[in-house]
Amino acid sequence: MKELQQLHLSQQLSSLLEAGLPLLDALEMLHLPQLKILLSQGEKLSLGLEKMGFHPFCLGLIQAGEATGELPESFKQVTLFLEKRIRLQQKINQALRYPMIVLTVSLLVLWAMFQWVIPSFEHMFANFQASLPWPTLILIDSSHWIQENGWVILLILTILWFSFLQIWSHHTATQQWVDQCLVLVPIFGKIRKASLLIQWSRNIALLSSRGIPLLEALKQTALYSNDWLSFEVSRQINASLSQGWTLAESIQSARYSKLLFEEKHWQLIHVGETSGDLSQMLHTIAKQEEEHLNQLVDQLTQSLEPCLMLIMGLIIACIVIALYLPIFEMGQIL
Repeated sequence: MKELQQLHLSQQLSSLLEAGLPLLDALEMLHLPQLKILLSQGEKLSLGLEKMGFHPFCLGLIQAGEATGELPESFKQVTLFLEKRIRLQQKINQALRYPMIVLTVSLLVLWAMFQWVIPSFEHMFANFQASLPWPTLILIDSSHWIQENGWVILLILTILWFSFLQIWSHHTATQQWVDQCLVLVPIFGKIRKASLLIQWSRNIALLSSRGIPLLEALKQTALYSNDWLSFEVSRQINASLSQGWTLAESIQSARYSKLLFEEKHWQLIHVGETSGDLSQMLHTIAKQEEEHLNQLVDQLTQSLEPCLMLIMGLIIACIVIALYLPIFEMGQIL
């Protein structure tokens, strides 16, 4: 079940249950007979949603609602979680989509020029009764090399990519190393760091607000983070908390915490713990990072796109100049 479908279902259930409609009637109205049958057999709603492929973190919130009898509130928080998660993913995709399109089109144009355009100019230069300038010679030699080895290079890159995917899917240490390196990449690393921190702080805040103990909230957040850096930091924080440390102290002592947290974050968490309003302070951190992420995305779209266009434009301009340089020289001789 896709996250967008999960969002629509949770929105509808939240509205119907909040309006006072019994759960069985709400399921019948939404045409979900399989869930109604499960409930009639004494099973929990969370079990049926798990079989439908609901996000594990959402299932944790629903299970908490089933235990406390506050299922409408749980679905409201599930809706909030999915809305924020989907919006965050859309933001990241928006930041990456256009630069990737520009880069792909530019590489295809370069490929076409080396495959067809430059060879046609070479045939024309064969009739010249003069030596060609060195930039043109280098360009023609490069075209020959790409024509002879292009498919081999493409095959090697494809093999390397699939090999990396195989190593990635079966080798945990590689996943951990890549996840740690991704947050250090300029620009993109900041976007990833902000998105991880938004998810981490929001997840802990949601679970804490449902009355789930902090240790269990950290455990669930680690299990459902889908990122080794977030998992490892949560695991280390959990270990320190188990020894009686505060959350702020645990974050400071965690080995990889500096890759994810800044000083202002653990200071805000310390204030939240001191005031007894940790959940609200975590929501504040998530909101601040969301605003920071929006700024990063805007900066990326405003700076990366022109830079890509400028670089590819310069490359193509150099190729064109190298191709027309012999024609210019012949014109001066004539």
